[in-house]
Amino acid sequence: MKIRNAILNKISIKRFDAHAEDAWFIWGSNSSGLEKFFLLISGEAREDAIADKLDLPTNIGIVSFKKQQELYESELKKNDTDYMDKLDPGTLSMTFLEDIEKYKNLIEAFGMTDSLDKGYRQLSTGQSRKLLILSQISKGVSCLIIQSPYDGLDPKTCREMNKALFHLHQQKNQLIIFVNNKDDIPSWCTHVAVMSEGRLTHQGKRQNIIKILEQKAHTQSPDFQVSVQDLYKTRVKDKKKIPEHKHQTRLVRLNRGFAGYEGFTIFKNLSFSINQGDHTLITGPNGCGKSTLLQVITGDHPACYQNDLKIFGIQRGTGESIWDLKQHMGIVSSELHRNYNVPGTSLHCIISGLFDSIGVYRQYNTQQEQKAMSWLGRLNMDKEADTPFRQLEYGRQRLVLIARALIKLPRLLILDEPTQGLDESNRKAVLNFLGDVVKEDLCTILYVSHREDEYRSFFSQHLKMG
Repeated sequence: MKIRNAILNKISIKRFDAHAEDAWFIWGSNSSGLEKFFLLISGEAREDAIADKLDLPTNIGIVSFKKQQELYESELKKNDTDYMDKLDPGTLSMTFLEDIEKYKNLIEAFGMTDSLDKGYRQLSTGQSRKLLILSQISKGVSCLIIQSPYDGLDPKTCREMNKALFHLHQQKNQLIIFVNNKDDIPSWCTHVAVMSEGRLTHQGKRQNIIKILEQKAHTQSPDFQVSVQDLYKTRVKDKKKIPEHKHQTRLVRLNRGFAGYEGFTIFKNLSFSINQGDHTLITGPNGCGKSTLLQVITGDHPACYQNDLKIFGIQRGTGESIWDLKQHMGIVSSELHRNYNVPGTSLHCIISGLFDSIGVYRQYNTQQEQKAMSWLGRLNMDKEADTPFRQLEYGRQRLVLIARALIKLPRLLILDEPTQGLDESNRKAVLNFLGDVVKEDLCTILYVSHREDEYRSFFSQHLKMG
């Protein structure tokens, strides 16, 4: 791979060389231009780039958020859950691989041998990502380009992923891996590059770059700490069905809860409750059912009607409207991110949080628009108000979705790995803001995380699953 004087939108790459058997890790913040460089190097933006030389491998395998989204949408179109009267497990995992016997050892190294008989929708985040990598390798690619392979994985699965990638490196595969967090750069990689302000500021052998990288100043964090109390004045209240705070402090109660797919139990006999102010942290390995539990609570999993479950004092399955309940929830998850695939600007995305909709389909007033603009300002994204949501970089999309969840300051703020895809500075900014939300007693937080550096003292309750 050889690049000379390449320009794509706002990034400019003077020189980049990657040789066969190299293992490159390219690090940068969400605003560094890292995603644009990924599009350039993967060949997805070749037609939009201007370059003196842009020699890319002809046999590239790509694992990206975009590829994951395309696969998810493809599986969504084939979802027969409504006709089966049960959850459709999805396409059989083994069908994504072209020669299972040939790559038997590699599949074992990835810890995926026992997962090939599962449907795609039965896989955990880590399993689905490893399946995508295996799918590309099974096609016989010579160069594998991966975007954020460790995001959303628990520590054990991160170690498994790291060992699997190291195995690929030992098999003489060329690897070019993009990460937002410098702690994700392993000791076994051969080369490191640093992306900042649209250019490669440092690149070379790992031992020569890593010290510089550790001292690199982070880009400015979004300021989430302004006028939090002012936002409290506009909290949404439902006077019809949901009890007032002073009469009902228990927000969630699950008794011997369970959920699963076709003959496959994800979790069972799970009992817990969340009272107002009980900021709750949920942890556990990939596949133990953390996200499924949140879907049961939010009403996005059919098991919510089969469980002994009360939300805001209302027993699920008694004829209640899920929308009456959801208007008091703010939700951020990978599932929401994947599903938010409709036309609309960044501004519209945040406004949609007031209506609990994917997109804006009703008239909004000036006050609501101004409120959404104030949130864009806190994200340092007010200039991108008219930018289509799906044209934003992935990390900035996630920031907008967090603002969408917070715009109405819900009674229960449900966050399923909300910092996935964010760099260190943006992740810290989100967590610092949540600390301010707790200090102001604005809502109760239910938070799923795999990262130990995201554990905060304000979590008064810790549910360990698995």
